[in-house]
Amino acid sequence: MINLLRYEIKRIVWSKKYLYIVLLIVASTYDSLTRLIIGGYMGTAPFSDWSYTLFLNLISPLLMVSMIFIISSTFNDKEMRARSIIFSSPITQTKYYILKSFAVFVIFILTSLVPISMSFIYYKIMFGYGEFGSFIKFIFAFLFPTFIFLLGLSMLLGKINVKLIYTLIPVVFLIGFLNLGGDIVPMWADIFGNNFFDMYSLSMLIGREMEIVPFKLPNAFIYTRLELVLLGLIFLLYTCNKEEKE
Repeated sequence: MINLLRYEIKRIVWSKKYLYIVLLIVASTYDSLTRLIIGGYMGTAPFSDWSYTLFLNLISPLLMVSMIFIISSTFNDKEMRARSIIFSSPITQTKYYILKSFAVFVIFILTSLVPISMSFIYYKIMFGYGEFGSFIKFIFAFLFPTFIFLLGLSMLLGKINVKLIYTLIPVVFLIGFLNLGGDIVPMWADIFGNNFFDMYSLSMLIGREMEIVPFKLPNAFIYTRLELVLLGLIFLLYTCNKEEKE
């Protein structure tokens, strides 16, 4: 199983498709840092928790769409033809989808390290800032729940019909970039957390009396992120155990 996982990860990482994805993410990250983050967010420092969360919201849509695109290869025609051979081997359907899901999870971590590492290097070179510990909780709060939810949803939709994944890609991309406000998008449906961040930062930073305003995540937001993780895991569990149609 470990050898199969290594093979699957290497197969994705060394593909031209993944190279293009990384190059696109590098270009997008550089643009975000040098054009939008360098001036800080709403009067805060470029390396403040507020500005870094904005950075995470800027890179998240492209990162998530890239992962969905990689997931779609699990259900393409070439993979479907190979699946009958794979299922005739000792590996079961459940283990097969667990293997695919875990491989994509590892790829997500590796790919996320690209913009995150770039941001750390940028902060160190431009501002001499190196206290990155406070950013970790925001990385886990904003990136991981979104990915786990979309991983589960993509696997579920792909097993039903691969065309549903291709439909999901533009929808996710638009949701990630459109800030419709908390009155239109409730917190439980805000899968990227961008609408929450937009409304929360407005309420905390506009008319502030303090120069530095701490960024504390409300419990209600944390609960909704945990719900996304749970829902994504339920989708994955259903996908792994749902019988294939003959």
